[in-house]
Amino acid sequence: MNSYPESQEVLSGLGEKVTHSLARSVKFAADDLVAYRTWRPTWVAEASERGLANWIHDRLWAHLTSLLDGHPGVTLSDGEPTREVVVGLSYRLRVKRHREDGQVSSYATQTALEFFAQGVQDTFPGLEEVRLVAGYEWEADSREIGEAVLSLRDGQDNVVWLVTLPDVGEAGGTVQPVRPTAPEPSLPSVDVPAPGRHEATEDGST
Repeated sequence: MNSYPESQEVLSGLGEKVTHSLARSVKFAADDLVAYRTWRPTWVAEASERGLANWIHDRLWAHLTSLLDGHPGVTLSDGEPTREVVVGLSYRLRVKRHREDGQVSSYATQTALEFFAQGVQDTFPGLEEVRLVAGYEWEADSREIGEAVLSLRDGQDNVVWLVTLPDVGEAGGTVQPVRPTAPEPSLPSVDVPAPGRHEATEDGST
């Protein structure tokens, strides 16, 4: 039985720059989809699920490349149709759309099956590579990009864990603070006499 690293261990191993860049890439791709839908709503409505997924993948990869290109310890590989991010000697990631149950779609090629299967490497025993799937949750009903996620699986359909990546202000930055709102000035209070009650004036009249 395989032993899997915990999600927090993996996030720490990837580092803030990588995890934040993954989250920002999803956010930027979501913004691109909104712009595309505003510009050509009919095109988006008529797009097939596969065609729209490919369009989103291209936008997400473009943003990820912009954020991580040249970062020490990170290698970006674009051997279309396979695109991968390698972090150090321990982590290899692919970017994919996740359904609500955490499942992803992929052609069952030999390379895909090898990627999804965690285990001992024959080439470098003792240096087991953790293979991860980054990406986003797809809201199928509204055809919108949801939260950025990272998952580890052993086999394509066996999801070991799936976590939401934190939303950040800038790649490599920190989680956006929640700024307190300035207190609004209080309204003046007015005393209204109760019905049937008469206040006396200074000369004693009512």
